Amino acid sequence: MIKINLLPTKKKPPKKVIDLQQQLLLGFLIIVLVLMAMAFFWNRQKDQIAALQKEKISVEARIRSQDNILNEVKDVENERKKVAEKIDVIEKLKKNQAGPVRLLDEISKALPMSVNLTSLIESDNNINLEGEAFTNDDVVRFVDNLKASPYLSGVMLLETSQVKREALDLYKYKLQFVYKGL
Repeated sequence: MIKINLLPTKKKPPKKVIDLQQQLLLGFLIIVLVLMAMAFFWNRQKDQIAALQKEKISVEARIRSQDNILNEVKDVENERKKVAEKIDVIEKLKKNQAGPVRLLDEISKALPMSVNLTSLIESDNNINLEGEAFTNDDVVRFVDNLKASPYLSGVMLLETSQVKREALDLYKYKLQFVYKGL
């Protein structure tokens, strides 16, 4: 007799489905590995950015401190320049202090006993003198004495005139010369 089995039989799935599942599983694993690698590199980049930001903050703080030091150095330089300028002014004053003293000393050495000064005007080392003398010879002697001085040059007698004052005959004179200021 013939037997017919009407019960469903277990069939094995086709082999192609298994290959497809393996490929899907492999693809999923590759995607997971790529995502893990991307997460690793992203985390590493984030750590590097954080480290660089910390370094940036420390460098900016160091720059601010160096700017403060630089400002202090500039302040010290400005003070040094001011002090140097003051010292220069003092040196010029010291140098120029001797000039008027020497000028008056030279004039007093050249001045005869019978000659008086009534006016002395100095302008850019040009000296204008006015005075009175008892005789014209005293004025000439005064001019000669001034010409003999190594500190004076261009001594010129501009004017002499005779005036009467309190029953005395006096000679008024005007002189001009250049003070060399050695």
